[in-house]
Amino acid sequence: MILTKSTLRLLACFLFGFVLPLGAQNVDSLWSVYHNTKNPDSIRFEAFNDIAWTFLYTNPDSTYLLGQEELQRARSKHLKKWESKALNTIGASFQIKGDFLKAIDFYQQSLRIREQLGDKEGVSASLANIGSIYINIAEYEKALKYLFKSLAIFTLTGNKQGEASALNNIGIIYNTRREFNKALVYHLRSLKAYEEVDDKQGIAAVNANLGNMCADMGDYEKALQYQLKSLKMSQEIGDHQGTSTTMSNIGRSYMKQKKYALALEYLEKAKQLAIETEDENSEKEAMLVLYETYKAVNEPGKALKCYERYIVIRDTLFKQDNQREITRKELQYDYDKRTAADSVKHAEDQKVKDALIFAKNAQIDQDKTQKRALYGGLLLLMISGAIMYNRFRIIRKQKHIIEIKSRETEEQKLIIEEKQTEILSSISYAKRLQEAILPPHSLIDKYLTNSFIFYKPKDIVAGDFYWMEIVQQQGEELILFAAADCTGHGVPGAMVSMVCSNALNRSVKEFGISEPGKILDKVRELVTETFERSENEVKDGMDISLCSLNKKTLQLRWSGANNPLWVVRDKALIDVKPTKQSIGKVDLPLSYSTETIQLQRGDTLYIFTDGYADQFGGDKGKKFKYSKLQELLLSIAETPVQEQWSSLENALNEWKGKLEQVDDILIIGLKL
Repeated sequence: MILTKSTLRLLACFLFGFVLPLGAQNVDSLWSVYHNTKNPDSIRFEAFNDIAWTFLYTNPDSTYLLGQEELQRARSKHLKKWESKALNTIGASFQIKGDFLKAIDFYQQSLRIREQLGDKEGVSASLANIGSIYINIAEYEKALKYLFKSLAIFTLTGNKQGEASALNNIGIIYNTRREFNKALVYHLRSLKAYEEVDDKQGIAAVNANLGNMCADMGDYEKALQYQLKSLKMSQEIGDHQGTSTTMSNIGRSYMKQKKYALALEYLEKAKQLAIETEDENSEKEAMLVLYETYKAVNEPGKALKCYERYIVIRDTLFKQDNQREITRKELQYDYDKRTAADSVKHAEDQKVKDALIFAKNAQIDQDKTQKRALYGGLLLLMISGAIMYNRFRIIRKQKHIIEIKSRETEEQKLIIEEKQTEILSSISYAKRLQEAILPPHSLIDKYLTNSFIFYKPKDIVAGDFYWMEIVQQQGEELILFAAADCTGHGVPGAMVSMVCSNALNRSVKEFGISEPGKILDKVRELVTETFERSENEVKDGMDISLCSLNKKTLQLRWSGANNPLWVVRDKALIDVKPTKQSIGKVDLPLSYSTETIQLQRGDTLYIFTDGYADQFGGDKGKKFKYSKLQELLLSIAETPVQEQWSSLENALNEWKGKLEQVDDILIIGLKL
C-alpha cells in the first residue's frame, strides 16, 4: 500500500495467532488433533482454526471455506467463543482479497459476540481489525477512533503484541498526514513494545516505517540507519514482500544522496525479488525509483524501459484502487445506514419503555386505592425505600467523584503528552541547528572522496561532532578535518559542541592558524575564555583528533587531545599517541604537539571518539575496548569504505544486542 513517497508497512491486528504456512506433515498433525474426538472441544477447535490461518496469504479462498465450516460446527455446539473466532477468520480472508465491505461485516459480527461474552482480548482485536480496514480505505479519523479504543484495552490487559501493532498503525496514520512529531512518538513506543516480545516481523516493519518517515523529512542518513536494520531482519525471517519494499526505499534514500551505484544495486535486487514473488506493488515502487535513478545517471534507454513497466503496473493497480474507492463509498453508505437505523431503534425502544413506565404507575395507583388497610406495611416499605434511595445518592455521589478524578487524570495525561511532544519538537529543532555546524556531505565528497563517517548520536542531539575546513598555505591546499568528543551527550553535550566548533572556526578563519597543535592551543584559550564568563565554575571541554592533509604530497600533520590517530599500512596498524590533556580549563596546561607523517598510497587512516570502544555488550556485558576496535579496523581496512561503514554497523549491533547505546559514536575513515 503506497501511502507516501515511501511504502509504509501496516501490521493489522487480525494477524494475532497467524501461523506461517506449514509443511504438509504439520498440517496433517493438526488434522489428527482435530479428528481425535477424545480431545476437548477447545483443543480441537484451536487446531482447526490454525489450519484455516495457514492458508491466509497463499490461498485466502481456502481460509474462507474452512472458516465457514468452523462457524457451522461452533454454532451446532453453541460455542460462542469459537463462533466469534470463525467470524474473525472469515473477515480476515475477505480483507486479504480486498473485499473490505464483507470483511468489516464479519469483523462487526465477531465484535458483537465478544462484547456479549466480556472477552476483552477478543474485543480489542476486533476493534483493531476494523481500524485496519479504515486505514486500507483512507478513512483515517474513523481508523483512529477504533485503534485508540483497542490500544486502551491492549494496555489494560497487558497484551504487548496487540499494543505494539495498534501503536504502529496509529503512527502510520499520523505519518500519512505528515504529523511527524506524533508519528515518531507512536512508532518509537511500538518499536519498544515489539522488542519486549521479540517480534522480529514487527521490529522490521516499525524500523522500515521510521526510516521512511525520516526520508519524508529529508533526513536520508537517519533513514538509511532504520531501513538497513529493517532489511536485515526481513531477510532473516524470510519476509519477501518486506525485503523487496525495504530495498526499494533504501535505493530511494541512496538516490536522494546521489550515491547512484548503491541505489541501483538495491533497486535491481528489489525489482527481481518483486517479480519472483509476483508482488506488483513492490515492483511498481522499484520501477519508479529505477526510472528516476537511470534518468539521473543519463541512461535514457534503461530509464524509458523502467518507466514503461511502471505505467503498465500503475494502470493495473489504478483499476484496483477504483474498486477500492467504490468499496469505501459502499462502506460509508452502510455505516450511515446502520447509524440511522440504530437511532430509530433507540427512539422506538424509548417509547416502549415510557409506555411501560406509565402502565406501571397506573397499576401502583390502583393498588393503593384497593389496599388502604395496608398503610402500615406501605409505611415500612417507604422507609426501606428511603434508606435505599439515600444509599443510591451516596453511590451516585461517589461515582461522580470517581468520574471527576478520571477526567482530571485524562487531562493530566494529555498535558504530559503535549509537553513530551513540545520537548521532542524543541530537541528536533536543536538537532537541525547542530547539523548546521557539521560540514555538508558535498564538501566531504569533494575533498575526502574515498572516506566514510560512522556517526551515531546516543540521543537526538550529540556531544560528538565532526569538523572540516579548507585553507590555502603558500600556494598549497590543506584539508583540515577532525573528530571531536565534547563532555556529555544529548542536549548538554550539544551545547558544549557548539562552543568548541565555533572555537575551531575562529582559530582557523579569524586567527589564520593552520598547524594542528597551534590550532588546539588557540581552541583551548577560546573555550576557557568563554566558560570563565560564567559565575559558576565550568569544567567542560573536548577531546579531539585533528588532521591537516596535503593531498598532493600526502603529507599529514596531526595533533590530538586524548584521542589518537591510527594508520593501517601493509596490514599493520600505526598508533600515533595524543597529548594526554583535554581541551578546557586545566591547572598546568601543556602545548599540544604536532606530528608530521608521510602517508603512502594504499594507507587507511582513522580518527575517532571513545564511544565505540566504550560500548557495553557481548555475552558478559563488558566494554568493546580499543584492542578489539584495532582488530576490527585491521580486518576491514582494505575493503571499500562503504563496506567498512556496514561492517562497523554490523559489529556494533551484534556486540550491543539489546543493551542501550551508552555514548555518542564517531569514526572517520580515509583510504588513500
